[in-house]
Amino acid sequence: MMSEAGPLDISMADWKEVRVIDGARDVLSLLSKSYRVAIATSATVSKRRDVVRALERVGLNTFVDEIFCFTELGRKKSEPESWDAVLTRLGAQKNELVMIGDSLEQDVLGPMRVGIRAIWFNWKQETFSGPLSFWSVRSLREVPAAIEEFA
Repeated sequence: MMSEAGPLDISMADWKEVRVIDGARDVLSLLSKSYRVAIATSATVSKRRDVVRALERVGLNTFVDEIFCFTELGRKKSEPESWDAVLTRLGAQKNELVMIGDSLEQDVLGPMRVGIRAIWFNWKQETFSGPLSFWSVRSLREVPAAIEEFA
């Protein structure tokens, strides 16, 4: 949703500039009409209020229903326990979630190891050759169509 091009030792909310990834606003607006939208972050310096502030700075906060932070969960997205906490708080089943993110390990392989579907936002056009199969998109604008394929 937002560019992570900034200092890693400072919360995104405190960066000089917070930038929205192309297509994020339109896609979130569309998805939030039919789905609950949650953010999961493995950032070690951002608390929930920091994520909310960063979203507010770029006008995306109105599309997000829930936020899951490493600083609260004590687990990264690649760890199964983090997904247990997400499912519990959302009151959801694994087959009701789709994780979308640009980190192959944290956002795709981690969730898939526990049975959660994932879409790789592969804007860097990296390659993956492994036993798992998943959706890969280059643009966030491709996400709604990929999600519909899961339905």
